[in-house]
Amino acid sequence: MFKITMFVRKSSYLSTEEFIKLWEAHSQKVINYKNVLLIKDYAKTFPFQPTDEKSSTQRETLPFTFDAMGELWYESKDDFIKARNTPEGQKALADLRVDELKFVDMANSVMWLGTEERIFDKLPF
Repeated sequence: MFKITMFVRKSSYLSTEEFIKLWEAHSQKVINYKNVLLIKDYAKTFPFQPTDEKSSTQRETLPFTFDAMGELWYESKDDFIKARNTPEGQKALADLRVDELKFVDMANSVMWLGTEERIFDKLPF
C-alpha cells in the first residue's frame, strides 16, 4: 500500500483540546472525500508520554515533539497520483488544505510519502 505519514504540530495559538476538536471536524471532511481521493484507510495517533519505568519503551530515543501523527493509505501510488489529477480531487485537496491551516503548523510539521510493507500480514499463522 502507498501511504502518507504526517507528524503534526498544532498551531501555537490553539490548546490541545481545540486542536483535537478542529482535527475531528477535519476528519469528517476527509471521510466525505475518501472516494474522490481514493483513500483506503485513515488513522490519527496522539502521543503517549510514559510517566514511569513500567510504561516506558526502554529505548534510548529522542522524545516525540509533535502533537499527533496522521496516516492515509492508498491502494497504490498510481491511485494517489490519479486522484490528485482530477478536477474533483483538486477541489477536495484545496478544501482540505484551507481547513488544515486552521489547526496545523505546516512549517513545523513533517510529511513523507512511501510504500508500506506489512510484515504480520505475510506471516503464515
